[in-house]
Amino acid sequence: MSNPALEPGSRENPLKFKLQDYESLRSACLKEKKLFEDPEFAADQESIGKLPALKPDQNIVWLRPKEINKKAQFVVGKTDTTDICQGQLGDCWLLAALSCLTLQPPLISYVVPEGQSFQKSYTGLFRFRFWQYGCWEEVLVDDRLPTLNRKLLFTHSLSQNEFWSALLEKAYAKLCGCYASLKGGSISEAMEDFTGGIAETIKVSTVSALWGQINQALSRGTLLSCFIEAQSKSEVGQQTPNKLVKGHAYSITGTGTVQAGSVSLLRLRNPWGFLEYSGPWSDESPEWETVDSKEKELLDLQPRQDGEFWMCIDDFKSLYSTVEMCSVSPDSLGDSQSDWRISTHQGSWVAGCSAGGSLSFTNSYWCNPSSECGWRRMMTQDGKLLCSAVLELLQKHRRKGGSVDFLPIAFDIYQVCESFQNSIGSLDRGFFSKRRPVAQSCRYSCLRAVREGVRLPQGDYVIVASTNSPSQEGSFYLRVYAKKGNESRRQGDHLCSSTYSKVMADPTAPDTKSTVEKHFHQHASMDNRLNSLEFSKLVNSALALKPPLTLQTCHSLIFAEDTQSNGTLTLPQTKLLVTALRKLQSVFSQFDQDSSGTMSSFELRLALKKSGFQLDSRTMELLWLRHRTDDLCVTFDDFVNIVAKLRKLFDLFESEAKTNTKVKQQGINTWLLKFIGI
Repeated sequence: MSNPALEPGSRENPLKFKLQDYESLRSACLKEKKLFEDPEFAADQESIGKLPALKPDQNIVWLRPKEINKKAQFVVGKTDTTDICQGQLGDCWLLAALSCLTLQPPLISYVVPEGQSFQKSYTGLFRFRFWQYGCWEEVLVDDRLPTLNRKLLFTHSLSQNEFWSALLEKAYAKLCGCYASLKGGSISEAMEDFTGGIAETIKVSTVSALWGQINQALSRGTLLSCFIEAQSKSEVGQQTPNKLVKGHAYSITGTGTVQAGSVSLLRLRNPWGFLEYSGPWSDESPEWETVDSKEKELLDLQPRQDGEFWMCIDDFKSLYSTVEMCSVSPDSLGDSQSDWRISTHQGSWVAGCSAGGSLSFTNSYWCNPSSECGWRRMMTQDGKLLCSAVLELLQKHRRKGGSVDFLPIAFDIYQVCESFQNSIGSLDRGFFSKRRPVAQSCRYSCLRAVREGVRLPQGDYVIVASTNSPSQEGSFYLRVYAKKGNESRRQGDHLCSSTYSKVMADPTAPDTKSTVEKHFHQHASMDNRLNSLEFSKLVNSALALKPPLTLQTCHSLIFAEDTQSNGTLTLPQTKLLVTALRKLQSVFSQFDQDSSGTMSSFELRLALKKSGFQLDSRTMELLWLRHRTDDLCVTFDDFVNIVAKLRKLFDLFESEAKTNTKVKQQGINTWLLKFIGI
């Protein structure tokens, strides 16, 4: 049995970002006596990206730490909040999270592996680890850093000879594409990438016992940050009268009490490393004169311009609007007497196929990716059977190419009643048109992640992930933490099947056979058979197809038949094929609701189901990507081609499975995914 801890992407075995192996590269550098230069993240403008704050004529030079400071150290003493000062990059969200991380030695020592230095066996190669959508990844960088006038351009430490935070920022920039990709973001995004945990956003105004909740969360190792919400873009960066910055991320680094416990305090830090709060209980405020020296010592009060300051809880509640919490497990976000289990799902929104948009789009919403969950009983104190769950939907890889482009995303939860149990895996438009969600995330937000905690009766549920509008493309990662039982799978991942032959076996109109026979004798060759060209003339004439079926599609139709490898049709085969085409023509007209001569993917999957093909969501997605036009539709010719392909693939699987045990064990779904792109 395999060890889950050693699975690729686990903490013990992180993935190698860009397939770069630390030990191999380090050994090669030592052997060749040269310093590492990263070919995957070169010391050039492309790695910086487009930053409006940087002028084109500025002379940016990439230097190694020892070229900046001869006494360069990777870490001076230990990693600390004062090691992180923001430079000319709007990534306070990242640095605030990093400040929180330094308060948790087990977490920071994993993200920033120990034993790295500029002295012993120095190769100019450094490594860092980040969580990315269910997997840990190890990112390697060289130590060339962008400087201006021999000073670091971006993140730096208060200690001028310390460089771990600057190199970590570089590694995260490499992960996201470039430095410019880090401009602007949510604190919870970085906190999750540093821990693999799940975040929670708390509106300060809604919590009565806020100091106790923060104090308890810090004691459990939860990362905490906060900000003052800006009411408009113009307010972002504005200072309040007491020198706090709106729309700016701050770390919450500690709690304490003074004056015999009568005053509750929070310790915060501005990642800029300067510009501190100037109100009551700030570094130089007169309130400290009434505090006993021993209490000051317990709080480690050190008045200095390092960005860190104290504030009483009442002032915090009146000044700050939002607190972000991130815990490795949901236990730190609530009670700790539970056994959480996690299930995860990877998926994507494909334009015209599985990007169905919000509930407002009734014709396409049902095609959105969804996951089926079974949540089992848990007896609560009030005697009710409920299940607690925390759900998070994250959109993937939207920080690329120097820009941040988050889609507006959300999820809805539906209960699947007993009458629908047998149809799980293929819930259709009718199911969603008759039901409303029993729970949902906050409505569409342009953030990397939306999350929600729910308490629902035991039962079976479907989670639908969607973007605000149809045809918005992207990929996502859904994770569900649930207590006391959590069974789940991607909704739509049922076994593919075909009843095409049965569907097409119905009798046809009386004059069909005589009409086909007449055309057959008119077009057949001397051998009394039809090749592709002859068949195309027959079928386009007999069915009056406009536009006509292409010769390529006629090739596909003939080779889907059992022609004994000669690629031609007999009269009985021709009659059956034309009959089938007439029915496909009727199906196409039924689902081409606007009579445009084309079908969307939403109409296509209904048409395929009507024709006898039950496909899982992944097969349908790949089929659509292979055959859709640039206008995100399929013509009747495309539809016929798709049907011919599916018919042949099902026949081939049935034939292979009879003699090949491996093919049979892998199943029809794997077989279709393997060949659907041909």
